Amino acid sequence: MNDEFVAGIVCPAVHYTMGGVKINVNAEVIGKNRQIIKGLFATGEVCGGVHGKNRLGGNSLLDCVVFGRIAGENACKLLFE
Repeated sequence: MNDEFVAGIVCPAVHYTMGGVKINVNAEVIGKNRQIIKGLFATGEVCGGVHGKNRLGGNSLLDCVVFGRIAGENACKLLFE
């Protein structure tokens, strides 16, 4: 047999969290008092995502792209007010 085999070490790790800061539809962070923290935007894993208690692998990229764009647009609006 002349086959080549490649091995890799696999170990469990936390790679995504299902929770974090609360944001609204404009990606603005909502504080403990349920008020928007003006000028603070969040997206991606810090928000925990929109997938509920679980997600399919790779879907976190959608959160980053969609809410990243929303956060960027709203941050620019705030900056140029």
